[in-house]
Amino acid sequence: MSRVWLKFVLNKIFYATLAVLFFLLPLQARWIFREVPLYEWGTLSVYGVEILGWVVILLGLLRYRYREAEPPFGRRLSLLFLLPLFALSSILWAPDKAVALQVAVRLLEGTLLFFVTRYTLHVTRYKILWAFLAGATLQAGLGIYQFLSQSSFASTILGMALHDPQALGTAVVEFGDERWLRAYGGLPHPNVLGGYLVVALAVLIYIWQKGQPKDSPWLRTVLWTTMPILITGIFFSFSRAAWIGAVIVMVYWTIQVFRHSERSKESLAHASTHIRVRSLVTLGMTILYVVLLTILYRPLVTARLFPESRLEVKSRVERAQGVREAWQIIKAHPLVGVGIGNYTQVLLQLRPSQSLYAYQPVHNVPLLVWAELGMVGLA
Repeated sequence: MSRVWLKFVLNKIFYATLAVLFFLLPLQARWIFREVPLYEWGTLSVYGVEILGWVVILLGLLRYRYREAEPPFGRRLSLLFLLPLFALSSILWAPDKAVALQVAVRLLEGTLLFFVTRYTLHVTRYKILWAFLAGATLQAGLGIYQFLSQSSFASTILGMALHDPQALGTAVVEFGDERWLRAYGGLPHPNVLGGYLVVALAVLIYIWQKGQPKDSPWLRTVLWTTMPILITGIFFSFSRAAWIGAVIVMVYWTIQVFRHSERSKESLAHASTHIRVRSLVTLGMTILYVVLLTILYRPLVTARLFPESRLEVKSRVERAQGVREAWQIIKAHPLVGVGIGNYTQVLLQLRPSQSLYAYQPVHNVPLLVWAELGMVGLA
């Protein structure tokens, strides 16, 4: 009996901690034990959510200890461990071994989190997704406040920095002589906020389609109140990639609405029609809302979609330069790369005369992986 009770308590603690992790996922509070001013990529720190993630991993492994089934480390899925293991081995040739260890351990943590949650989320999947959605909605609301007030506040507890639109290095939309602060939320960059909220938008639509009864008034209320907040947060991030992602999610939802209607049985055709009508009304209202936002902030949208301002031209030039520098690094270290997390350290050696804040990873994930982990890591 004690073993059964222990398993019950362990499961409850595991799912509760997992829900808290998904809710607090964007929290940036951390303990910094090595700081390089104006150079984030050489900083050593431990995030609060990292510690919580390791707690979830420990609880997940303990759950396998107290169950009869074997842990779900299938042969094909176990191949995923080759990447973090190779990343750990790249510490041997990385210039900054401490940074390489930090990034490799985070990659290992992410892989372990995948394994301990992959076969357990079916039990409380929607509770976990609601926790994720609640955290994202709060981030979107914070981003909306930042954009509308054109100011932000610093918070050690939330891990938030102060963002002044007049300060160099702050992400802004420049129109004429005006600098408009883009929404950060509590995240390190508006592009990160935009991508995070697009995932939340997809989760919301998933819950609407499959997670709860389609005729639930409570669910419809949550959808109709949460979706505008997420859409507004994505819009105010002024992340072009996030805008494209949101359009793709909404197009996918539209397709699924019609596919569901066509596949419904005749006995459910009437209910299916109502579901489709409600979904299409929501889509139509969302489109109208986005059009309204676009009209209200047309100069800023134009500046992002037709980038001819000084900052946008400067950004294009810097990104093109980043690609050229990435190819230089790749040509010098094609097979095993320069070591995980060490792209900017090598860049610092390549052109040492720049200001520290000018050193950034290339804005292209495959090129970054190739430069840091070589052909082996890319494969």
